[in-house]
Amino acid sequence: MAGPRFIRDYEPPLPRDYDRRVPIVRDYDREDSMSDGFEELGPRSLLPNPRRLKYAVDGEVPEILYTLNHISQSRRFLGRLRSSKPFENVTTYEIKDDETDEGGELAKKPVFEIVTNVCIEGRSLDNNRHIVHPRRANPNMDRPITAAFDNVDYRSDGYYTEEEQYYDPPGTPQVEVPLMVIYSDHLLNALRAVIRYYPNINLNGRSVQISAPYRVLYHHRYELSEYRDNQPVEHSVEYAETTARHIDVLLKFLGENFKDEIAKEEECHKLETPTATFDYFWLLLKPGQVIYAKKYDIWMPLVISSVSIGTRLHGSQDNYRLSCWSLESNGAKVGRFMESVIVTPWPGEQAISSLSVIPAAFWKEDLENQGGLPMREKMIEEGKLYWELLKRPTYMEYDGLLVNSGSGSRLPGGATGFMNGRVICDASGFDKFFESSPDWDGRRYPQPHRRRVTQGIPNKDFLPQNLPRCGCTACGEDRSRENDGPFVGFEDLDPLCDTPPDNELFYIVLSKTIPGFILGTRRWGNLHVANLSPVKPDKEAFKYLVLDDDIKMTVRALIGQYTTGVDGQVAPWGNDFIRNKGEGRIFLLHGAPGVGKTCTAECIAELTNRPLISLTSGDLSVDSFRVESNLNYFLELGQRYGALVLLDEADVYLERRRAKNISRNGLVSVFLRALEYYRGVLFLTTNRVRSFDTAFLSRIHVALHYKNLGDEERERIWTHNFDRLDRDSRGKIRVAIAAREFVWSSQEVRALKWNGREIRNAMQTALALAESDSNEEGLQTITIGEKHIRAVVKMSKGFKDYIKSVVPLDSDDVDYDGDGDDETFNE
Repeated sequence: MAGPRFIRDYEPPLPRDYDRRVPIVRDYDREDSMSDGFEELGPRSLLPNPRRLKYAVDGEVPEILYTLNHISQSRRFLGRLRSSKPFENVTTYEIKDDETDEGGELAKKPVFEIVTNVCIEGRSLDNNRHIVHPRRANPNMDRPITAAFDNVDYRSDGYYTEEEQYYDPPGTPQVEVPLMVIYSDHLLNALRAVIRYYPNINLNGRSVQISAPYRVLYHHRYELSEYRDNQPVEHSVEYAETTARHIDVLLKFLGENFKDEIAKEEECHKLETPTATFDYFWLLLKPGQVIYAKKYDIWMPLVISSVSIGTRLHGSQDNYRLSCWSLESNGAKVGRFMESVIVTPWPGEQAISSLSVIPAAFWKEDLENQGGLPMREKMIEEGKLYWELLKRPTYMEYDGLLVNSGSGSRLPGGATGFMNGRVICDASGFDKFFESSPDWDGRRYPQPHRRRVTQGIPNKDFLPQNLPRCGCTACGEDRSRENDGPFVGFEDLDPLCDTPPDNELFYIVLSKTIPGFILGTRRWGNLHVANLSPVKPDKEAFKYLVLDDDIKMTVRALIGQYTTGVDGQVAPWGNDFIRNKGEGRIFLLHGAPGVGKTCTAECIAELTNRPLISLTSGDLSVDSFRVESNLNYFLELGQRYGALVLLDEADVYLERRRAKNISRNGLVSVFLRALEYYRGVLFLTTNRVRSFDTAFLSRIHVALHYKNLGDEERERIWTHNFDRLDRDSRGKIRVAIAAREFVWSSQEVRALKWNGREIRNAMQTALALAESDSNEEGLQTITIGEKHIRAVVKMSKGFKDYIKSVVPLDSDDVDYDGDGDDETFNE
């Protein structure tokens, strides 16, 4: 006869004569399968009734009672056998009819009972079957703010999980998972006093059922031992002695159950490189403890809520399914959000630090990659930064990989990849603006026709607000400790007005990613807070700007009042548009390409420590409806962030209206209306100011003309480029004296009449050539020599000669040709 095998999720058909009005409670080997009485384990007619139950064995009621029940395929009760010792092989025992032992009295009960049900008939000749477990829908489930990047409906939907059930050959007895039924009030009160957080475990009953392998009890062995020796002063001597004795009975049972396996497993945990086996990994997965699991390729801290384990064919274990939670903003408040983590089986022993889920106590420190901080301190620091970033839009520097939280190739707008530049962290703004962004409506990425529905999101558990305490009458009279639990203040916090709890765990499990607006690409991205740092504005940039002194003085005087005083905190422009109609500042910068128009706006942004939103026709489109929508979108962001808005190549939209061109007239009208009510600083750059519609000229506050560069200005630009290159590289890059003299005195260089952008490009090309030579020679210092500058001059001269030979200069191009995206020195 085959040995015993545990089967869970077993649902044989009911007998034909069964009264369906009688409630049925079936156990699925979950630790939440508790009831208020033993009779609720199954149909009342199939399992023993406490009113008729006799607990004695050989005239005595043992402290631990072992009960073996035989049932039919229809779960009809066939017989019972009791013992004061464990059954060696539950499938080999025969039970006679007179051993059902249905009489007796209830005066005395064991501390707990171990109940094993055996279906002695085995399964029928039917094939293996599929069992489908429906899950209750929760369509109004709240979602974390970053879930929008994944284009999902974040909800615990009404989905179904299908499991294939396997059985031994027909006629083989089927052994169900043993149940521990705790009757002792003393032991139950002790458990209530030590279990701080174990969702789905209900200890409020006359008896409590716990399925093997009794994980909740193993997780609290040491707490029970401590409680046994340090009971509340309210306990009488007799009550304390009984409690201690019942705890000893339980601890002895746990020590003998899986004795060798658990002892060996715990020895593995104490090795220099701790290891674990899959079968007993649950010993380290105690609810309430912090684990690290990878999400978006980032190790994220999570709090375990519950653990479920499946069983496959021949008793092998299936995946661990961990229900966990962390804290994140939903755009308005911070709250808990549940997620499911799957741990797949592994063979033998594996280093715990190499697993996909790592308990915090076994995290292997890597200070070099953790910013010199232990992981716990790093998580706390990042959590505190996240909390501060939720209070207001914050201007920050970002250097690292963007969090790739999108759902695949059809992203609705979340930027990915490496990014080095300025961002504005803004969770509440993201909630408002993301789905109205140009990215979302299909300009850059097509919007999916329907959202993907998440599955497997666990329902949120109950978070205890009080510390556990004994449930006896004496201890129940003490109401002095209320709201003293470790999770007080973790739910529904408004960063603007609520004070976070004085608890490091709160910051540890706060989200480590936050939505932010990326200024360089004008897109939203999911930012890893570890890659954020305060903005360090380049106050020297304006000094290096090569402009006419009168222009620099005028710009500085007009813009000085807009300087912000606090680093990182944005200062939004006023929002009373109608009363303050036309009170913004609109600068028109016009001149030839490469004379410093765009660079002026960038330097002013550095000088005032304000964000710069630089727009082109690619951001706004050319359709009048789309232009109006997109322009208002970016101007609203500029208003919210107190940013300087730069519209490059403005002549595309501000060209003179004509009677026969209705589409062009619509574009001009859109811009006129937008500029009229914008209260902020707006820069317009153009190469063709003479084509502007006259209606715009009356709305421009300051118009600055940039003259063509002369040899003296070019020499200053070269000098500034050399100085900045040396400063920014911290001496790793140097420019040879011969190279400096060549660009200052060479007629070849002067004949090219390079503008500011061309000088910058020439410097970058010469640097690339010098870097290649240094790598070949194995040198640590890169030296830009005369030969590198000469090579660039030769290439540029050849290209310009070719252009002149094939593209005659048109008379219409005499007035400012080219684009306006220019700079006067190397960035």
